[in-house]
Amino acid sequence: MHCARCGYPVAGGFEPGALPVCPACASGACPMDLIRSACVYDDASRASMLPFKHGGRIQYARFMSRGMIWALRDADISPDVIMPVPLAGRRLRHRGYNQATLLARPIARAMGVPMDLESVRRIYREDMGHKNARQRAENIRGVFEVVNPDKIRGKRILLVDDVMTTGATFYELYRVLHRSGASAVYGLTFCRVARTE
Repeated sequence: MHCARCGYPVAGGFEPGALPVCPACASGACPMDLIRSACVYDDASRASMLPFKHGGRIQYARFMSRGMIWALRDADISPDVIMPVPLAGRRLRHRGYNQATLLARPIARAMGVPMDLESVRRIYREDMGHKNARQRAENIRGVFEVVNPDKIRGKRILLVDDVMTTGATFYELYRVLHRSGASAVYGLTFCRVARTE
């Protein structure tokens, strides 16, 4: 079972007919209109995700994006545009590709929705790989800039990324897109970290 809003795995015990909601969404900590992920970040998904992201195995985008499309099967959304999470120019030059764009292309094609690669720009900051939730939120603050607000205003935007760890990237994008007039902001990833405490 997963949270009806953000897709986070939740335990049962909800009243019959009640939508399952995780503590973060119940408290209002998640601003997104909806988030879905194809799978949890574990040994199996890591075996695909890391070579795809850092090892040049771009052919993995085909099966990863299929899983992401499947993850939206219960989502009642109609995005106007699909936006891969932007990569800073410095990181894009180093890696040679934006993994989010590679995932977003087949999703946009399958949904019949255009992609927007130009309305938001990202500035470079150090990698967030080993930061905690608070540090990630601080590090990501202010890295995105909407450069074409006319393409954002009134739009329902589906953000696409490879992995969701704490949600900091999606939440910061939500903040700048909402401020620029987006009517809804959804998120879709291949995998997401589920904390076991």
